[in-house]
Amino acid sequence: MEEKNLHSPWIISKRFDLTWFIAPGLISVIIVLAVHHLGFPEPSPLGSSRTNGNALPPWLWLLLIPGIDVSHVYSTLFRAYFDKEVWNRKKVLLSLIPFLCFIAALILYSFGKLFFWGAMAYLAVFHFIRQQYGFLSLYARTESKTENKIPFLLDKICLYVVTGLPVLYWHTVPGGRHFEWFMEGDFYQYPNHSLSDSIRILFWVWVIVYSLSQVYLLLKGRSISVGKLLLLLNTASVWYVGIVLLNDDFAFTLTNVINHGIPYMALVFAYSNFRKKQLPAFFYNSFRNGALAILSFSLVLLAFAFSEEWLWDSFVWREHPYLFGNSSLIKAELGLGLEGILVPIFFLPQFTHYILDGFLWKGGKNNSELEGFIGLRNLGP
Repeated sequence: MEEKNLHSPWIISKRFDLTWFIAPGLISVIIVLAVHHLGFPEPSPLGSSRTNGNALPPWLWLLLIPGIDVSHVYSTLFRAYFDKEVWNRKKVLLSLIPFLCFIAALILYSFGKLFFWGAMAYLAVFHFIRQQYGFLSLYARTESKTENKIPFLLDKICLYVVTGLPVLYWHTVPGGRHFEWFMEGDFYQYPNHSLSDSIRILFWVWVIVYSLSQVYLLLKGRSISVGKLLLLLNTASVWYVGIVLLNDDFAFTLTNVINHGIPYMALVFAYSNFRKKQLPAFFYNSFRNGALAILSFSLVLLAFAFSEEWLWDSFVWREHPYLFGNSSLIKAELGLGLEGILVPIFFLPQFTHYILDGFLWKGGKNNSELEGFIGLRNLGP
């Protein structure tokens, strides 16, 4: 990848950003809205949703969960563990965080299954929101710098409002939602019809207020990042449609997984291409050819993701023997009663990803490997 122009209004390039950072979420919203009216796909009784028994069709579950959601977790390997220079410089951090996450998971699970999954659900929500904030910060850096910090403050408030209010709605709407983050009951419920209605109204009031503020800034001659506005449109659409407007596992999972997983993997892929000289020889040679780079990157992530899901299905969830060919293991009930150790082990890659991600994309000298890639040094505090 050529040296990144730090004054570009885009993170990687206009074409790359629109294709991989913006479009996936918006397309997923269009799909779920169309599906809502067409009634496809039909709910499957074979089990992937643990809330109301209406599961995703097996082919779609395979595409979204191992194919995107779990795969994006393992792309962290390319960001840190496969990068020889980063590993040598940060091996203490990269070793200590998984160890501490495992200890924390053991402690959390000792308080009960629901307590553990509830804690992980709230951590996941925070992680998902912070990823969008990270992209927002990158786009905002391209706008004209002034002493007035209010415009970016409005951007930050907007990001947290359009993600936080749908989650609050999830907590307060009577009857809850027909989907879950990890398992039924992992979110605290405070059903209140008036409160949930107020939250929905507040969402739209804020969208109008923020939109008017951007029009005002434009009229005042201030440059506004198109990428930033598209990102906020993307985020608001995904979180509102997937959580508030529609109430089914398909809509939530498709919008949630696609908008989080695909942009992250695309960013890591671009980083890996930028840092290919620091990758092991096999990946370095692969990244010298575009098609081979995509193939090797994808196959490694899919291999890890499918292996992890096989472990989950064989020893914990026991839901997809027709996909994993593990019927004999499920019937033998191996691992039954050992969830207190197996769940922390199997969840470790995801837990590590949640925590480590907060360190790997910050600007400053600790992440000097990012200099020249997306200009994180210019973000400021």
